Amino acid sequence: MKVQIDIDTKTFTRFLLVVSAFVAMVFILWKLVPVLLILLVAFFLAIALNRPVSAMARRLPGHSRVLATAISYVLFVSVLGLFLTIAVPPIIKQTTSFINSIPAYIDQASQQQGLFGEIVNRYQLQQEVDDFIKGAQGQAGQVAQGLGSNIVSGVSTLINGAITVIMVLVLTFLMLVEGPMWTKRLWDAYHDMKLLERHKRLVGRMYRVITGYVNGQVLVATIAALASALTLLVLSIFFTIPISAILPLAVIVFFTSMIPMIGATIGAIIVLTVLVLSDVGAALIFVVYFIIYQQIENNVIQPTVQSRSVDLSALGIFTSAVIGIVSFGLIGGVLAIPIAGCIRVLLLDYLDNRRAKREKHQKRLAHSKT
Repeated sequence: MKVQIDIDTKTFTRFLLVVSAFVAMVFILWKLVPVLLILLVAFFLAIALNRPVSAMARRLPGHSRVLATAISYVLFVSVLGLFLTIAVPPIIKQTTSFINSIPAYIDQASQQQGLFGEIVNRYQLQQEVDDFIKGAQGQAGQVAQGLGSNIVSGVSTLINGAITVIMVLVLTFLMLVEGPMWTKRLWDAYHDMKLLERHKRLVGRMYRVITGYVNGQVLVATIAALASALTLLVLSIFFTIPISAILPLAVIVFFTSMIPMIGATIGAIIVLTVLVLSDVGAALIFVVYFIIYQQIENNVIQPTVQSRSVDLSALGIFTSAVIGIVSFGLIGGVLAIPIAGCIRVLLLDYLDNRRAKREKHQKRLAHSKT
C-alpha cells in the first residue's frame, strides 16, 4: 500500500526557513564561543567579587561603588605585579644556569670511574664523548639564544592573552559598577509580586552557589599552596633548593590549583621543572609527595569542600569538571562546576514549582468533588 503525503509549498517553505534559522543560530553561537566564554568569565568574576566590593563601598565616603571597584583592581594588579617580580627571575635564572651547566655535567660524568666511565672505556667511546662535549659546549650558548628567540616568537601569543585578560577585567569592572543598577531595573519590570519573590529567591540561591564555589576553590588552592611550600621547605634542608624559589613556587601552585581537578597537576609540573634544574633527588621526592597529595585532594579535599559549597555530589563535581575541560579547555573546567550548581538550582526550582501546582490542582479537584 502506498501512502502519499501532500505538503504545500507554503508549509515546506516555513519548515525550510525554521531549519535554516536553527542551523544559522547554532553556527553563529559556535563562532561566538570565545566571546561568550570571555563574557561568562567576567560575569562569574563580577559575582564572586560583588560581596567584597559592596562591603568596601559601604565603608567609603559617599558609598562610591566605582571607587571601591577601582581600589580592588589596584590591589589585584599590585599583587599580580609583585608575584611576577618575585616568581619570574628565579625561574629564568635556574633555567639558564641548568642549560649552561649541561656540558660540565657531561664532562664530569665522563671523567668519573663509575658505570658511565666503564662503558666509555670498554667500548672505546672516549673520542665520541669528547666530540659530544665540545659540541654541547658550543651549543649551550645557542640553546640559550634559542630560548630567547622562542620567547620573542611567543610575544604575539602573550599579547593576545594579555588583551583577553584586559577585556575580562574591563568587563568585570563595568559589571561590578553597573550590576546593581541593571538588577534594580530588572526587578522593577516585574508586575507579578509572587513571581518576583520566587525569582529573587532563585537568583539568591544561584548567587550563593557561585560565591560558595569561589570561596571553596580558594580554600582548596590555599591548602595545596601551603602543603607544597611546607614540602619544599623541608626538602631545602637536605637538598640544594634555593630558599628564594619556595614562595614563588607556592604562589604558582595556588593560582594553578584554582582550576579544578587538573590545576594541581599543572602546578606540580612547573615545580618539578624548577626542582629538576636544581636537584634531581629533590624532584623525585616531590613526585612521591605530589602523587600522595593528589589522591587526597581529588578524593577527599576537593569533593568535601565543593560538595558543601556548591551542594553537588562528588560524582556531579567530577563529571561537570571533566565535561567542561574536554569541551572548552581550562576555562571550561573552572566554570563547569558553578554552572552545574546553578543548573541544579534551576532544575530543583522547576520540579518544586511543578509539584506545588500539581498538589494545588489535586486539592481543587478534591474540593470540587465534595
